[in-house]
Amino acid sequence: MTGTLDGTVALVTGASSGTGEATARVLAAAGARIAAVARRKDRLDVLVSELAGEGLAIEADIGADGQAAAAVERTVTELGRLDIVVNNAGMMLLGPIEDAPVEEWRRMLVRPTTQAF
Repeated sequence: MTGTLDGTVALVTGASSGTGEATARVLAAAGARIAAVARRKDRLDVLVSELAGEGLAIEADIGADGQAAAAVERTVTELGRLDIVVNNAGMMLLGPIEDAPVEEWRRMLVRPTTQAF
C-alpha cells in the first residue's frame, strides 16, 4: 500500500489515540501528509514525530465553535491542500449508564455547534 496516497493531504480528527491515531499512521504509511487534530497536543506531537512523512499537529476541540473550520484552514495553509477528512473525534462519558444524565448523552451523540467544516 505504500505510496498509493502520495501527494495527498488527510485531516484526521481524534488523532491523539485509538482509531484516529491508527488511521493517521495507516494514511501516512500510504504516502499522505497528515494533519492530526485533537485536544491533546502532547500526544499529537509524538504521533507526528513518528509518522512516515510530513505531518502537522493541530490542537483543537472540533465541537467548539470555529475550531473545526480553523483546523481545515490551517491544514490548507500549511500543507497546501486537503483531500481526505476522517472525522473520527468523539466524546466518551464515564460512569454507569443508569446514573448518566440525559443531557450528557445528548452531548455525546450530537455535539451542538454552529459552524461545520
